[in-house]
Amino acid sequence: MAVVNAIIDSQMAAGEVPGALVGIWQDGYETQFISKGLADIASSRPPAPGDRFRIASNTKMFTAMGLLMLADQKKINLDDKVSKYIGDYPHTALVTIRQLANHSSGYFNYTEDPGFTAAGAANMSRRWAAREMLEYIKDRPLNFTPGTNYSYSNTNYVLMGLIIEAVTALKWEDYIKSKIINPLMLSDTYYPADVSITGSHMKGYNVESGFTAEIILDPSMGWAAGGFVSTLNDMKKWLDALAGHSLISPSMFAEQLKCIPVSDSAGTAEYGFGVLRIWSKFIGHTGVIPGYNSAAFISMDRKQAIVVVFNNEEGNSGSDAAFKIAKFLFQ
Repeated sequence: MAVVNAIIDSQMAAGEVPGALVGIWQDGYETQFISKGLADIASSRPPAPGDRFRIASNTKMFTAMGLLMLADQKKINLDDKVSKYIGDYPHTALVTIRQLANHSSGYFNYTEDPGFTAAGAANMSRRWAAREMLEYIKDRPLNFTPGTNYSYSNTNYVLMGLIIEAVTALKWEDYIKSKIINPLMLSDTYYPADVSITGSHMKGYNVESGFTAEIILDPSMGWAAGGFVSTLNDMKKWLDALAGHSLISPSMFAEQLKCIPVSDSAGTAEYGFGVLRIWSKFIGHTGVIPGYNSAAFISMDRKQAIVVVFNNEEGNSGSDAAFKIAKFLFQ
């Protein structure tokens, strides 16, 4: 494990990361939990394997699965135009659900809009409604003709959350909880009602040149694109269900894995219906939100998995560490 520890230490140093948690599952070996640094700077408490943390864009996997389940039930078609479910938002007659899910819609990313960024920074405890976030970019044109390019956009997943609500008449978070979280017994995975994370958890930080500030954040700014909290063990349960397609039919799993190319630090990477596939062997996702940087991946045969979380969002430190460890251990 010396090489693995060196990878984590190097990424933590490069990103000025206070603490890290890593879970490694490899067929034939004991589960490895690695804890480094501090989960709570004020109390000097190190991270514990059961600590909760914000999973950020790993939430996208859950939102995408919710729509795949609805497609399995014939309540939607993945190639339906978004306008069939959301008729009052620009360009929805041009974009399909699948194009939202694989980031080929052309919608501008609302989290990159200066107006939204300024509003979020001014009050990070603000409770956002989904349509409030979309107001910042509704008058922007599409970046390209839908289906002709790839551009990662949180806007896509906010719209997907709204589709779930339109089809089910449930709140997005309630639908995901009842259809995915509860059946998989993900007891530590939830959508927080405010800035707090209940129970033992890693605190998130902004660390720059020796200046350390705890991040107090309402996750509604990410909602269906990045609002969940989870743990290492819950994420491993989720990855098992993902690779084992226990929630959807084999044919729908095949639809999920219809991928388009994406440039990524992992090397050869593709994006499917809410999942990133690397080296044609692993599926999962990465996540960055103020205070946290994480990644969760599992091999298609379910024999190898890794979950990494750092409690500083700087760069892509968590995902880079996950890719480097996976490449060293599993390739």
